[in-house]
Amino acid sequence: MPGQRKDYVLDEIERLRQFVARLAHSGERMGLEEALQLSFRLQEKLFPLPPPEFLGLTVADQLAALRAGESAAQGDAKCLAYARLLQETAALYDYRGRADLATGARQLSLQVALTVALGDTTGVTAAGALVTGLLPLVDPARLHPPVRELLNLFLARDT
Repeated sequence: MPGQRKDYVLDEIERLRQFVARLAHSGERMGLEEALQLSFRLQEKLFPLPPPEFLGLTVADQLAALRAGESAAQGDAKCLAYARLLQETAALYDYRGRADLATGARQLSLQVALTVALGDTTGVTAAGALVTGLLPLVDPARLHPPVRELLNLFLARDT
C-alpha cells in the first residue's frame, strides 16, 4: 500500500476506533450509520478491487489481494489493517443490534490475524496481540472450522 494511502487508512481506522470507544462510553447511536459507511469506504481503499468483487472472495483470496504487489512486511501490515477494521466494524454492528454481522466480522478479523500471526517466525507480533485481544470477544465453541483450526495451531505454537 503506498505510504500516503496507508497512513490515511490507518488514521481513519484510528478515528473509527475512537468513535467506537465514544459509543461504548456514552451509549449514543448518533453517527452510527456514518461510521459504518466509513468502514465500508476504508475496505474499498484497502482492496485493489471493486467491493462486489472482494466481498465475493474467499478469505485466502482476500489476503492474496491485500498482499499483491507488496513486500511481505507491507502485505502483513495491510492484512492487519483489514483485521483491525473488521474488529471495529464488528463493534459498530453490535451497537446497531446486528449480533450476527458482528460475530461474522469478528471471526473474519480473527482468521486474518491468525493467518498473519502463524506466518510470522519472529515471535510476539502485532498479529499475535490482535489475536489475544479478539479471543475474549468470540465464543470458541462457535468458531467456524477453519478459524478453529488456525486458533488451535496458534495456541499450540505458544506451548
